[in-house]
Amino acid sequence: MIRTLYRHRSGTIVVDLPKEQLASAVRDAQARLWIDMLNPNEEESKWIFQEIFHFHPLAIDDAIKETHIPKLDDYGSYLYLVFHTVAMGDEKMDIHTYELDVFLGANYLITMHEDVRESIDKLWSRECHEQNGLARGPAYLLYELLDRQVDHYIPLMDRFEHQLEALGDAIFLHNQTPATTLLNDILTAKSSALRLHRILAPQRQLLQRLARNDYSVVPADARVYFNDTYDHLVRLTDLAESMRELASSTIDTHLALINNRMNEVMKVLTIISTIFIPLSFVAGVYGMNFDYMPELHWRIGYPLVWLIFIAIIAGMLTMFRRRGWL
Repeated sequence: MIRTLYRHRSGTIVVDLPKEQLASAVRDAQARLWIDMLNPNEEESKWIFQEIFHFHPLAIDDAIKETHIPKLDDYGSYLYLVFHTVAMGDEKMDIHTYELDVFLGANYLITMHEDVRESIDKLWSRECHEQNGLARGPAYLLYELLDRQVDHYIPLMDRFEHQLEALGDAIFLHNQTPATTLLNDILTAKSSALRLHRILAPQRQLLQRLARNDYSVVPADARVYFNDTYDHLVRLTDLAESMRELASSTIDTHLALINNRMNEVMKVLTIISTIFIPLSFVAGVYGMNFDYMPELHWRIGYPLVWLIFIAIIAGMLTMFRRRGWL
């Protein structure tokens, strides 16, 4: 689906401008145009990018194909940037990333994405009625768009952090959660936190470049707005790094607890084995089939052996307890 929002130099707003009028709309330097492309096919994308805007082939190729790393390319008369947003996945502690491709020109903004974005739809609806960003220029509209994407990270990361803290508490309640499931959730959390950091770090640099570099399509008075969004991303990047460290420490704690429980089991088994060593020796001695073993014919031989067994067990348990092994 391709939708357009065109603001004529007179201030008139036209929604869904006919395709044959796009070229003339772009040539009008006093007009403003926003094209939002939701999961377009390759033919539609190439027609707009090549025939209407004459973008560089490398930028077109990057826009059509999925780019996994946020980036910002300066082509002089326009900018091409890739921005990522995230959402919680179907599995616990998993996140999904969604790519947003943007072309920014002096009088136009093009956004392309594969999934429906609530933040984009709300901004589109607002611009249809209030024209705040589009009236001031595409760069201001881009700021509002990116700022909404960054704001979307905040509740998600808060939720992710709470779930990670809950996992940290769950490792001490191993009887309620299977160890394999718990370890899988923790490893997924660490992977998700690392993915968050890998996305936020280059996006922080992207916003920093928009805020501090001199681009022809970004007015000087618009840079302060991008700098504000950059500050938000700095805090989010630090939070993602702390969550990654928390996930790593949670894994270390979980493995340490597993090793400690294993040591407790091994200690019990070792004590049992140690106790049975002298018992096996006594039983082995009197289990030999020699003809001349006077103890075999004693009337009290059998109960005496049991008394010896009990005495050995009691003595060894007493020794273990005094040494702090029990």
